Amino acid sequence: MGGCPGPGGGASAPAPGAGGGWPTDPIDASALGLLDAQIALAAAAILLGDVTIADPQLALSIDRARAVLQIDRAGIFDGVVAGQLVANNRSGLSVGGALTAQGIETQSALSALAGVTRLSGKAEAGIEFLGVGQSVDAIMKSLSGRGSLSMGRGVIAGIDLDRLIRTGTGSGGTTVFDSMSADFTMERGDLRNDNLLILLANFRAEGAGRIGLGARDIDYLFTPIALRANSGQGLAIPIRITGPWSGPRIVPDLEQALKLDASGKVEEVRREAEERIERKLQEELGVTVQEGQSTEDAVKDALEEKAKEQLRKLLGGN
Repeated sequence: MGGCPGPGGGASAPAPGAGGGWPTDPIDASALGLLDAQIALAAAAILLGDVTIADPQLALSIDRARAVLQIDRAGIFDGVVAGQLVANNRSGLSVGGALTAQGIETQSALSALAGVTRLSGKAEAGIEFLGVGQSVDAIMKSLSGRGSLSMGRGVIAGIDLDRLIRTGTGSGGTTVFDSMSADFTMERGDLRNDNLLILLANFRAEGAGRIGLGARDIDYLFTPIALRANSGQGLAIPIRITGPWSGPRIVPDLEQALKLDASGKVEEVRREAEERIERKLQEELGVTVQEGQSTEDAVKDALEEKAKEQLRKLLGGN
């Protein structure tokens, strides 16, 4: 596995290159091959630009152009991170790691790592990742791995779910939620998730889609459900979020809304048809569908009983 190129590899994202992409300048990692070493570090704080790592407890080992940073504890983004980061330049550069984080302030972290400021709140997270390439752009477009995220109370800026449900337009404003959870996988620079769940006082929101870590774009279907609307059955308005991170389009997805509506009507029609069939069977054949019994089985049993009665009559039975 590879890892970030040093203890501050994830603390401050490189400035985007031309056109809003990641930098394509070649990374010179030749210094990893200059020495083999074992280094332990404990300090009150480490300053990396605008980011402060508090009370770091680190151990760095370098062996034949492969560096492993063991993080026993590091205070960052108002939380604590632990795990391992690796940079391997033995046959081309690879970076990766396995990290856990507690109490991380997501707005600070996402702003520094990816320039994203819409989400805020405390988060618990775990991630395993691997990237390969000789530039930040190549590494981000090759990222693979998996992870999970959970949050308590937080805020999403740029979308107002309450106004969206009431008026059909929800851009601008903010949404305050009670909890958020999601698992994700990464492959070839794309993060994919299909089980996002956000809980609010009067809403539940589900999400699934792709976030382009390499391309810095998003294609995500976000479905808020008003729990007390529609006579208590819930009212869902799917929202499609697409475009670059710097300015995504947030619009209701009418096609998905029609599918949800149609599926609901199909179920309603199916139940009504079954009820009509059962009433007709009761009237014409005297068939009663018992609890837990299918209509087909009820008809089969009734016909078998009638056949037995006719056979007994033919044989002179009572």
